Parts: sequence; structure tokens; C-alpha cells
Amino acid sequence: MEISKNDMKMLKGVAILLMLLLHLFCRKEVNGLYETFPLINNVPLIYYIGLFGDACVPIYCFASGYGLFVSYKKQYKSKNFPRLFKLLINFWIILILFVGIGLLLGKFEAFPGGVNGFILNFFLLSNSYNGAWWFLQTYVILVFISPVLFKLVLKYSTISILLITAAIYLVSYIQRIKHVVDFGDSLLLGTISNSLVLVGTSLFPFILGTIFAKNRVYSKIYSKIYNISYKNILCATGIIALIIIHSVYESMIIAPFTALTFICIFTLMNKSTIVQKTFAFFGEHSTNIWLTHMFFYMSIFPSLTFAPRYPILIFIWLLILCIISSYIINFIYKSIIKMKIKNTPHEPNEGTYQVKLNDL
Repeated sequence: MEISKNDMKMLKGVAILLMLLLHLFCRKEVNGLYETFPLINNVPLIYYIGLFGDACVPIYCFASGYGLFVSYKKQYKSKNFPRLFKLLINFWIILILFVGIGLLLGKFEAFPGGVNGFILNFFLLSNSYNGAWWFLQTYVILVFISPVLFKLVLKYSTISILLITAAIYLVSYIQRIKHVVDFGDSLLLGTISNSLVLVGTSLFPFILGTIFAKNRVYSKIYSKIYNISYKNILCATGIIALIIIHSVYESMIIAPFTALTFICIFTLMNKSTIVQKTFAFFGEHSTNIWLTHMFFYMSIFPSLTFAPRYPILIFIWLLILCIISSYIINFIYKSIIKMKIKNTPHEPNEGTYQVKLNDL
């Protein structure tokens, strides 16, 4: 029993919810944005829940490594470029749409750098418009180098690969937080270093997903644990324990490990059809939510986003705003894809047309 496509979709749904919690509430200085009760040692309880949200990126990386490796083993290597191009089309729609809305509302400060700033963001060379976009460049790099990574994973021992990528993660994390190597006023070297560091911190959970797929690790865990008594209660207790552990040790350096443990626990749990459909729904919209949510709570509509005052209502309200925008983005995206299909030369044969449509 391996992790299914639906499991992956649900994991992405959970990851995006964790991302919203992280970005909204992982702050000790609330500055009147929302109600902070209850408090633990004068720190809002919601802070600790938000803190656990730093597992979101490692969950995405794990899911990407797992899914891409399975595709690689099935000889679907040629799909990497179309996959990235579709993602970039989606991103460019969001970029143009929200820049247009922001400028119409007079939010010029949200889009610094003029034309140069727009071009840099357009080609993923900057994330000055939206801080959450940093992972887009990292993901593109990981997908491009994934065939080489998978060959290494297949060639060398699991222990060696884990030790090397864990070391890269540690060095990259220290550089990201401490800035041990200072490149002074060199913008080019600083930009390259930042890109390498972000790839380095994302590589470890990506490889963990690859190794899980290669060695069928989840199947082994599943066979030992799935049929134990009170499994859901034990799994829920495990998730609460992870949140408590991260509350005690607040450094995000443990995020890949809390993410991996959460993935195993969550996937093992029995879930009703409604729960599965709910998380899968958020998973389907996760890319758009990821790429848009900062515009709502930070740069363009912060007053609107935090208007409900209470964390749970703010969270639901932001989710609603992002889902509405996602439907609009998907409508534009599908219209562009239909235009692409219409303008693509093909044989006047219904079967051939259907193949082309499915390939997109």
C-alpha cells in the first residue's frame, strides 16, 4: 500500500492550510491585528499552532519528490517541461491580475522597482511582489535537476544520499539564518547564494520523498501499523505531540522532521469521504492559494482580511477570498488553454484531438 495520488492531493490541501496558519498567526507581536486570547506565558496560543505550519514547504517538497520519482520510474521524463510551463502560465495570470488590481487601487508601494521589478518577478528572479513566491523558483530548479537527483538516488545507497542531503540542509539552513558568508554589495552573488540556499534547504525533504518512493517505506510502515486498535486516536495524539514539541523547540530547523512524521501519521489515519473530499478540494486549489494569499493579508487587502478580528474567522475569511480568486484564475487559465488547443495544428480526427486535450 503506497501513498496514492489522492493522498498526495490531500497532503497538499493540509500543507496549504498550514501555510495560511503560519503566515497569519506565527507572530508574537500581534499589534492589534486580532484577538490574542487565550495566552500561554503571555504568548497567543494561536502562535504555536501557526508555528507548526512551517511544515508546509517540506510537505510540498516531499510530495513533489515522491510524485516525480514515481513518474520518472514510469518513463514520464518528458512531462517535466510541460508541467513547469503550465505552472508558469498560472503564475503569470496571477502576477498580471493582482498587479493590475493593486495599481487600480493605488497600492503602488506593493510593487516596487517599476518595469524592472515587474520583469524580475515575471522571470522568477525576484519575489519582491509576494514573499511566498520564493518557493516557485526553488521548485522549478528542483524539477529541472530531478532526473540527475533520481539517477544518484538509484545508484548510491540510501544512507549515503540521506547523509549528504542532510549535511547540505544543515549548511544551507545556517547560511540562510546566520548569513555566515557575506557577499557585501554584490547583488549578483547575493542572488545566486540565496537561490542555492533555498534549494539546499528544500532538497532534503524532496529527497526524503524520493527515498520513500524508491524503497516503498510507507508500505512497510502501513503493514505494521494500519490495523492497530484506536489508530485514529493514537495518530491524533501524535499530531498534538508534534505541535507541543515544536512549541518547546521553536526553531524551524526541525520542520522537515515534523513534516515527515506528520505525513506518515496523517496518511495512516482513516478518513471519511467528506474529510477526504475537503482536503482534496483544498489540494486542488493549493497552488492558487499559495500564490495569492499574501496579496490579501499583507500587501493589497490587509484591512479586509483581518476585519473579522478573531483568528478562526480570519483564517476562514482568507480561505474564502483565496478560493474565490482561485476560481477566477482557473477560468482565465482554462480559457487560455482552450485557445492554445484551438490554435494547435492537429489531424481532423476526434481521437487525436482528445489525446491532445488530455496531454494538456
